[in-house]
Amino acid sequence: MKIMKFIILSVLSYMSIGLICCTNKKGTEMKIVHTTQEKDSISSSLCKKIGIPEDMILPINSQGMDSLMKAYQTSYLQSSSEDEEEDEVRIDERYINILIPYAFNDLMKRGFVPVSSAVYNKKLEGLGLASEQRQKFPYVYEYKHYFSSPSIMQGWTDDMAEDGIDKKEREYIRHAPISNIFVKGYNFCLPKPMLDSFLRNNKGKIAFHLSDEIVHLNRFLFNDSKASFAWLLHNNPDILKDLLLSYGYDTNEAINELVLKDISTEYANVEDVSGLINTFIRKVYGKKPHMEIREGLMKTILRLPVNDKNVMWQIILETYIDYLLRKDKAEGPYWLSHFTWEERYKAAAYLGYYLYKDRLRYQQNGTTGFANELYYNDEFRTNLEKHHYFMLPGFKETCGNIYKEYDFLVKSSHTGE
Repeated sequence: MKIMKFIILSVLSYMSIGLICCTNKKGTEMKIVHTTQEKDSISSSLCKKIGIPEDMILPINSQGMDSLMKAYQTSYLQSSSEDEEEDEVRIDERYINILIPYAFNDLMKRGFVPVSSAVYNKKLEGLGLASEQRQKFPYVYEYKHYFSSPSIMQGWTDDMAEDGIDKKEREYIRHAPISNIFVKGYNFCLPKPMLDSFLRNNKGKIAFHLSDEIVHLNRFLFNDSKASFAWLLHNNPDILKDLLLSYGYDTNEAINELVLKDISTEYANVEDVSGLINTFIRKVYGKKPHMEIREGLMKTILRLPVNDKNVMWQIILETYIDYLLRKDKAEGPYWLSHFTWEERYKAAAYLGYYLYKDRLRYQQNGTTGFANELYYNDEFRTNLEKHHYFMLPGFKETCGNIYKEYDFLVKSSHTGE
């Protein structure tokens, strides 16, 4: 695997300063605003109320923050230079530990309500990231104060883990800006914690200020803020789509509709849906590789209005099933080779189940490719029976009716009726 090259900045050197000045190409003096104040420290009473264990409390590291600001200043000057390539900052444990208490304070100042560990862990469970769940993933890294989990929207691909992760790849995943950070004790998250996500250059002054996206994501995820969710939908929908694509978060109807809208826009009037990787199904390469099925996304299709536009989902589901059941894997998209036949049969069953429920809404009676597979593909039909039709309500009866109708069509065509 080709690993992206990135240059490590020594951003964590201690610098005991109150103000740093620098001049950019245009001669404008840039100032770093010293952020260290006693009032920024989190009181022990607040920590006790929130439930942060004493050994999980991080001190305000003013010298470390000033060094990050200086690194940001250097990066800012490089980005304005036509001759220099901008450096990337190494995301490591020291870097994140400096950031955590500042970020937590800023979140609270901007309306975030701290949550208990019980609430936090329940939310993580919904993302497939509870403690026992994430232990299965070799690309999720645990630290004392946080864990990191790579994001598809930020550059992660499951291909990286398909054949195992070597030492060089492990270093890249640990320190490159492709992961979301989930903070322990303080109970919040930091998506893609790059310098420009928490430092701001305002008229030549550099100060700590979390991006609006981070604030609203935390208020939505952990405070159930409808206002923050509406803000994200309007201003940064990708951060919401990432919850479904990277973590299988398919229980939010509005996020599901957002993803479906993107798919319908991209594949309007197109029957080739080979690019729909990590949507309805995903191959997860944990310690025991397995398939995730985003059933919530399929259920959302059934709640869309019945009209000429939304009938296209039947075409997409049919084409998806066709790809899954093709014997020659070379004829389908490359990512189909990631799935075993057991997984492909299960995925085709779920897609077929929701295909026929949607056809019922449109009162459609014609035959389908799924019916053809059910009739002629003995292995597929046997697999359905072996798994009791995957316990999908009424699916056994539906398949029985589909088989009888197709059998009648086949026999009628042979007799010339």
